[in-house]
Order: sequence, then C-alpha cells, then structure tokens
Amino acid sequence: AERHELHDARVEYVAYVPPGSIARGQALAKRGVSGSKSATACTSCHGSKLRGAGPAPPIAGRAPSYLLRQLMGFAAGSRSTKDAAPMRAVAGTLTLKDMISAAAYAGSLAP
Repeated sequence: AERHELHDARVEYVAYVPPGSIARGQALAKRGVSGSKSATACTSCHGSKLRGAGPAPPIAGRAPSYLLRQLMGFAAGSRSTKDAAPMRAVAGTLTLKDMISAAAYAGSLAP
C-alpha cells in the first residue's frame, strides 16, 4: 500500500477477469472476429505486440479497468475527437464481453 501511495512504477497489480477472457481477448486482438459482427484486429493498428504503432498508442500492460473504460467511452461516443474516430468505429462493433476480453488480454501483456 505504501508503494502504491508513492506512485512506485514497479508496483504490480492483479486484475481478476472472467475465466477464458484472456484467451478470447487474444483471438479478438489477433483476428478481430466478434460473434456475428466483424471487428478490426487490435494488432492491425496497435502493432503485433500491442506496444503501439504510428498514432495508435501502446495498450500492452495497461490496467484492464482503464482499457475497458476507454473502450466504453469510444463506443458511447464520449471519446469523439478526430483521432478517436477509428476506435469509435471498432468499439461500436464490440459487445461488453468482447471489451472485457480485449482489455484482459492487452492488460496481461508485458508493456
């Protein structure tokens, strides 16, 4: 708790996600398939290891709760800048289960 309060960047946290979320998120990130809808693979913009590419920021190793909030914001339209337009289109095709899975997988990777 003390290291957290000191904002120690080396503090590790554990995020509990539904069983199967990481594997399902890996499939979404690499293939982009989402149930009956079609979603763009995360790796096509964020890079093969999700460490960022071009204007797409790194998402590997980020807190799953943070990533989920961002995906929900894109889907709801509250993240509506010009730079957010590609993610708004992608997030709009994802279910909540898809978002949780994608966030779980990205969060499980080394930054």
